Amino acid sequence: MSIKPVGRVAILFFILSAHAQSLPDVTIQAFKPKGVRVSIQDPEKKLNQFVFQGNVNRNINVNDVGQISGEVIKPTNGAWVFEDPNISLKPGDVINYYVFVIRDRKGYVNDNLTSTVTELVDPSSPAMPSSPDCKSTVTEVAGKVCAGQVIFEDNFDRLQDLWHIEQYIPDQPDYPFVSYQRPPKSQTVVVDNGYLRIAPQLQQDLAGFSNISILSGTLDLTSGCTSRTTYSSKCSVSAWGASILPPVVSGRLTTKMAFKYGVVEVRAKLPKGDWLYPDIGLEPLMNKYGFMNYASGLIRIAGARGNNELNLGAEDLSNKVLYGGPIMDFDCRGNLLRKRSAAEPWSNDFHTYSARWEPGRITLAVDGIEWARIEPSANGFQGLLGRDCPLPRDLLASGSNMAPFDDYFYLTLGVAAGGISEFPDGSYTSDSRPKPWRNPGRKASLNFWQDIKTWWNTWTQPLIVDYVRIRAI
Repeated sequence: MSIKPVGRVAILFFILSAHAQSLPDVTIQAFKPKGVRVSIQDPEKKLNQFVFQGNVNRNINVNDVGQISGEVIKPTNGAWVFEDPNISLKPGDVINYYVFVIRDRKGYVNDNLTSTVTELVDPSSPAMPSSPDCKSTVTEVAGKVCAGQVIFEDNFDRLQDLWHIEQYIPDQPDYPFVSYQRPPKSQTVVVDNGYLRIAPQLQQDLAGFSNISILSGTLDLTSGCTSRTTYSSKCSVSAWGASILPPVVSGRLTTKMAFKYGVVEVRAKLPKGDWLYPDIGLEPLMNKYGFMNYASGLIRIAGARGNNELNLGAEDLSNKVLYGGPIMDFDCRGNLLRKRSAAEPWSNDFHTYSARWEPGRITLAVDGIEWARIEPSANGFQGLLGRDCPLPRDLLASGSNMAPFDDYFYLTLGVAAGGISEFPDGSYTSDSRPKPWRNPGRKASLNFWQDIKTWWNTWTQPLIVDYVRIRAI
């Protein structure tokens, strides 16, 4: 067996010379306690070279050098084989890969391949041919995909070019008291020691701003503004009267890829602080069913208000209450949401929050335990809203029973504060202190800001994300 590492020169060569052609099946064997063997059979002895590039549980593109990487220039007993003794694998791991071979002095590439580890074998096992194990999937995403395949993953070893870091001033329907800003304007989004941290700041503490400018200044985010539409966000705003500048600066990321149906996992520690809440969910890419008031839907994967204590009469609304589910109307946003209470605040520890979105249902789980399942009625999700929530939306009739949750969505990670949807009027926090603003009030943001001395010191923990993973189903 003769092996040499693959460099950029070799990769450039086969990108230029690749042609579509049926290539031999690839056998991948995971060893115990670690290591991997990759091989292809060549009984007719027509191959001249074999190159393999693969990633474990994340995508790979042609021209990428993978975590598993090898080039074989000489066969062994009729097979082209290489081994990497340093790769650790376990059952369930998905290897996404492409291969390149030279046959009769011509180069051929086969990409968008996948293999799932089903067992660990002894390194002394022979290299055996295998049949393709790509199973059909209901997941839709750009390119070929197989059931169980990881279609998106970020472990936040660095801030990769997988995300849009948002910069805009959000508006309807939630009207949160924040602007989303990205570096260098603010440092609310940071990757540190393998974690993504989104930590809200005060606008008045940033360079060029003060208490006075919150009341009378201008916030101009035009340079680098990522506002997609004018209906729900702005790039610039000026304070006037009771309409102050957004007092809080926060961060928000959205995936550059979108998909339809799949399993989303987010391992995170939720933010802690009065009137904060996490924005972990799925939002529509094309707004197929309309823009206003969640007409095209939103799936909340994990929500928990940051208040250590928060009550509405006898109802607990504090950080001990996890909530999530689909939203398709602002006025009736809570009708399809589900709740799960815990003995301790959800922000105390890391938890794995997941949503399984498939034709026929949306299922939520935390730490592997299902806690909510929402299935459409015979009249779709609209039929679950009740008579007090009419939706005069003719476009829903053009979709499936899952409408509006039957189109492409993208993942969001962020933190917001206040607003008019997350914190009910009449709720009160510790020491029976009432919420300082009224949701429909013209002075809502101003009253929130004027209460800064009571809530700012409670903001003790940002949103901390360990990893994000999306799988096909």
